[in-house]
This record gives sequence, structure tokens and C-alpha cells, in this order.
Amino acid sequence: MIPLTSVLVSLLSFWTLPTTARLTVDTVPPLAAEGSVAVFNILEKEGLIIGYGWFRGNRIDQRAAIEAYQIINNSHTPGPSHTGRETIKPNGSLVIQSVKKQDEGTYTVITVKADLTNVSASGQLQVYSLLQQPSIQVSDPMVREKENKVVMTCITNEMDITVKWIFNKQQLKSAKNVFLSEDSKNLTIDPIKKENAGDYQCEISNIGTSNRSETFELKVKDSQFKLTTGTIAAIIIGILVGLAVTVALMYFLFSNKL
Repeated sequence: MIPLTSVLVSLLSFWTLPTTARLTVDTVPPLAAEGSVAVFNILEKEGLIIGYGWFRGNRIDQRAAIEAYQIINNSHTPGPSHTGRETIKPNGSLVIQSVKKQDEGTYTVITVKADLTNVSASGQLQVYSLLQQPSIQVSDPMVREKENKVVMTCITNEMDITVKWIFNKQQLKSAKNVFLSEDSKNLTIDPIKKENAGDYQCEISNIGTSNRSETFELKVKDSQFKLTTGTIAAIIIGILVGLAVTVALMYFLFSNKL
């Protein structure tokens, strides 16, 4: 029997992807986290298969060869694109250990049958990075007075993410005094109202995962110089009493002169 590696090398000189491949490739999971394991399973295999070859990209190119596997003697031959993390299983599945962002893309398998005919198919792998926890930076002191302004900033070095804000464990709702920057990293509350007091978090997410900051508690107190209804009433009463005393004194003095 001709070795599989020889078969693949001979095929590489003239082989191109057929327009109607009878194989299908199922990627598990199709969206993998960095550091996890990805498996490309081959479905709808037909005939007596003597070996498999896996390649990076959507063409059978010797420079993109990952590994060739010959079933009869259970032999593995790594190719130029083999990183040491890829293995072909006896059923033809390609397993990639400790997936990295650079592993993202298209993978193509060729199956070689006993009559040296071949069929191919391709599968896709997407890889997402695990996000580091963001933090919240605040513009001024911990306790704020009503009617003042506060700016909270979501601090992160992650790229290609979306940002949203969490208020008291629920997504922050829009309000007339609540403003977000274009990238949603800056949250401005102007003016601060009593109902804005509570716990805030910023959450970052990408296509596969998310992470939230620690909780920041916004405390709100009444303005130091704002007068309550009771205080205003007391001031008015004081003024009226003062006026009454003044009038009485003036009357007393005027009466003595007479």
C-alpha cells in the first residue's frame, strides 16, 4: 500500500477543492475561549478511508499542512503548520489543545480512500479572549450633594468590546440627567438626584464572554445650604417675632417721649 504521506504529496501537485464535497466538518465548539480545546469532527464519511490530512486555510497546500494520519499503521506525520498542539484522532477528527487567538480561521480536511480517490471539506473556528476585570474611576469624593455632578469612567485595556452600566444589579436605564459617552465608557450624572444613589458597576463584553467591575456605591446627601420647609418656616417665624419686638420697642420709646 502506498503510504499516506506519499499520497498527499502527490495530490498536492494538482489537487484543488471540489465544488461538491460530500463531507461536512462540525466544529465543537464553533466559538472557543482561549486556552480551551477545539475539535473538528468529520461527518458523512463514505467508503473505506485509509488516511486523513488536515490543513490551515481553505486549500490543500503543503505549506499549510498540519498533520497527515495513516490509519493502517496509526502513523502521524506533522506538517509545516503543526504547532505541537494538534492531533488527528483515529476517526479523523482534528483536536487543537490550548487554543490561541491566532488559531482562528478555516481548517480543511482531505480524506483518502483505498482507491486513492479523495474528498474534502472545511470548517470554521472562532476564538475569543477572556476579558480582564474592568474598574471604575470616579471624578470626585465619595459622598456627593444633590444638584452636583459626577463622572464615572469604566477603565479597561480590552479591545473590540461593548460597555454597559449596571445600577443596583440591573442594566442602567436612561434618564434626563444620565448621559453616556459615545463608547459608553463614561457615565455622567448631572445634576445628581436622590434616586441616583446606589451601587454601580460597568460590564465589558465581547463575542463570547463578559466581565464586571467591583461595585461602586454612590452616596447622595442633601445640599449643605438647601433649606427644608421646616427651616424656612422657623426663619419666617423668627423674622416676624423680631419685627414684632422692634415695633413694640419703638412704640414704647415713642410713648415715653409724649
